[in-house]
Amino acid sequence: MFRSLFGKKKKESLPPDESIRSAGIGDVVVIAGYSLTLGDAYFIVELVSRYESPVGKAYELMGVEGDRRVAINWTDDSGGLFISVAEQDAPMGLSALGVTEEELGRMDESHSIDNSLTYDGDTYFYRNSHQVTYYKDNGGEGEAFWGWEFSNDEGKKMISVVKWDEVPFEVYTSTTVSPDMVSVYKK
Repeated sequence: MFRSLFGKKKKESLPPDESIRSAGIGDVVVIAGYSLTLGDAYFIVELVSRYESPVGKAYELMGVEGDRRVAINWTDDSGGLFISVAEQDAPMGLSALGVTEEELGRMDESHSIDNSLTYDGDTYFYRNSHQVTYYKDNGGEGEAFWGWEFSNDEGKKMISVVKWDEVPFEVYTSTTVSPDMVSVYKK
């Protein structure tokens, strides 16, 4: 559908105000090569939220393409622009990772990248854990939760474990995408 709206123009570099940094509700985020059937994926942004932690700020764009929903997360710090996409209908539980709450606590205390877990045949290494504050719609007072982050050796696949007060642990998987693959079309 969006392909017909935007045509099949040669991919050009977009000005900085049309990067993922400027995406807002109603804008279309295009990820080149992300769709298995159509080539490029076109997600309409429905919600923009912010996360803050001791390691910095991150943003989450909730997007939809037909029945397909994704969370596009991005950070822009001294290491440059980093983008990942989580595509899950619902979170998994800790049992999907084969770890317990006690093991996550141990990883948090040792804070060592030697800690790892295996999921779906891949090894994921502990990267960090910290308290995070979530700001829905990028505003308000925010809600705090605890998060653990793991990535595979190549850094292309990630696992996030989230623990809100009085809610069971939630596990999300995501894939990193190159910022060069992402374009934004303003509404």
